[in-house]
Amino acid sequence: MKLKYIFPIMAASLFCFPAAAKPSLNDIQGCQAVLDFVDARVGTVSKYDEKDVKIIQSALRDYNKFLQDEHIAPGLLAFTGGDENKAKAFQTQIDAYKLTIVQGLKQRHPQPRIFTDQAVSINGCYSKAPMSADKTPVMKEALETMVKLAKQG
Repeated sequence: MKLKYIFPIMAASLFCFPAAAKPSLNDIQGCQAVLDFVDARVGTVSKYDEKDVKIIQSALRDYNKFLQDEHIAPGLLAFTGGDENKAKAFQTQIDAYKLTIVQGLKQRHPQPRIFTDQAVSINGCYSKAPMSADKTPVMKEALETMVKLAKQG
């Protein structure tokens, strides 16, 4: 797919809020792993403009916190019948699994740069679990900035 088609597809999908049920905890932890990977990676690439890096990192961190606070934490509490100790134990397992995914992403993308597929993956996550409408422009800007940096190589 040509890159000139990525922006319209991403923009359109940001505004397509699915009517389906909430995404699974497995989906969300996978999203968090990609967010963790990109957040860490973009901060290590010296050729990227500092302003662009801040735009991306700020949006990804906000989204990661949203996923944790609005999906993972309440989902674990519901799954454990409100048992906070069990929820904490499951959170530890989720964190370990996310690290495994991040390690896999590091092997898949050892180059010190951002790739378009990472923006597409995050966009897919956002389509499944969007934040409030006022946050969508911030996320859109971050995704567009990621694609811009991916084009830089």
